[in-house]
Amino acid sequence: MTWLWAGVAVVLVGAAYLVGARRQRGRDLRAFETGIAGLAPVAAGAVPLTFDNLHDRLSGLDGMLRERQAEVEQMRADREDRVRTADQEQRLVNGRLRRRAKEAIDDTGAVIGERLRDVVEQVGAARQAANATHERVSATSAAAATMVRRARSADEAATALNESLHQVAGIASVISEIASQTRMLALNATIEAARAGAAGKGFAVVAAEVKNLANTTADSTDKIAATIATLEADVAQMGGTLTAIVQDVGEIEQAMGLLDGIADDQHQIVERLNTTVDATMHQIQDLSEVAERLERRRADRLSASGGVRLRVPSRAEPVAGHLTDLSAGGLGCTVPARTPVAVGDAVGVATELNGVPVTMTARVVRRRETGEEIELGMETTEVGAEAQRQIEIHINRAFESA
Repeated sequence: MTWLWAGVAVVLVGAAYLVGARRQRGRDLRAFETGIAGLAPVAAGAVPLTFDNLHDRLSGLDGMLRERQAEVEQMRADREDRVRTADQEQRLVNGRLRRRAKEAIDDTGAVIGERLRDVVEQVGAARQAANATHERVSATSAAAATMVRRARSADEAATALNESLHQVAGIASVISEIASQTRMLALNATIEAARAGAAGKGFAVVAAEVKNLANTTADSTDKIAATIATLEADVAQMGGTLTAIVQDVGEIEQAMGLLDGIADDQHQIVERLNTTVDATMHQIQDLSEVAERLERRRADRLSASGGVRLRVPSRAEPVAGHLTDLSAGGLGCTVPARTPVAVGDAVGVATELNGVPVTMTARVVRRRETGEEIELGMETTEVGAEAQRQIEIHINRAFESA
């Protein structure tokens, strides 16, 4: 009976193994049931229990279990190969999608950027035209204001001249009256000289000369009065002309003011357009940065750990940090706060992968402060053959263990 119970125990162990195996085929279960059925007559006593009988049955079960185990191992290996192949294909598809997205973004950004550069040139030309218009309007307004001042000054001078002419006309009138009185006196003197006879001849000559002088003075005074009247008419006409000029220049000033306001509005519109174009250009640059990030992420980053030493441009001694992730095209790490490193800096990286020291050169593309640490994302720029091999080994091991 001991051998019987031992056989039953082996059978139970085999059953537990087969039941626990994943993806077991139906034929394995049927083969196991056949083995159990072969032991049933022995357990029932229908077949004599001998060592050879039990040994043969157990050997058959052992062979069957080994075959099933080999098949299970093969299925596991096939599954891992399929998973690995699918992962590689997925990574290739992701890489193609990233490249296409980057190409589309780059092409779109290039076209829009070229159009915007043309717009920028046109905006610059419009700004120059607006500035030139503003300057010309300002110069014209200043010239018009100067003309108004001069016209008003000339009008004031004409008014003063008219008043002076009035005064001269008054003086000429007084002189004319004096000449008329002098003529009367000369006439009286002539009459008195005639009454005196021979004694008054000399006086008569003087009276005649005085009369001639009075007549000449009267004629000259009349001419002066006529000239003054003409001058007064001319001055009055000039005053009217100057007044009209002042009014016309005033209207020109108003028009220049309106034109200056239009030029200011145009300048503001150009500035707003320039601001909008600048913002759009920045957005295009952001798209380019997104494309660069897509390109940097063409390789999946996997978690990593270990020490890392960075050589930054502004420090002679290397900065110690901790590795956080790694990929075929970059790595991430943390360094102490206040480490003098900025986005765009080229840094030297030294770390240990798979027990092998490796060095590479990278460019900082991301920097984020988190309290006592700074998180850095870097894109590798120069990687030696040995460092690249160790990175691939690390990535493959990470995928195999995933």
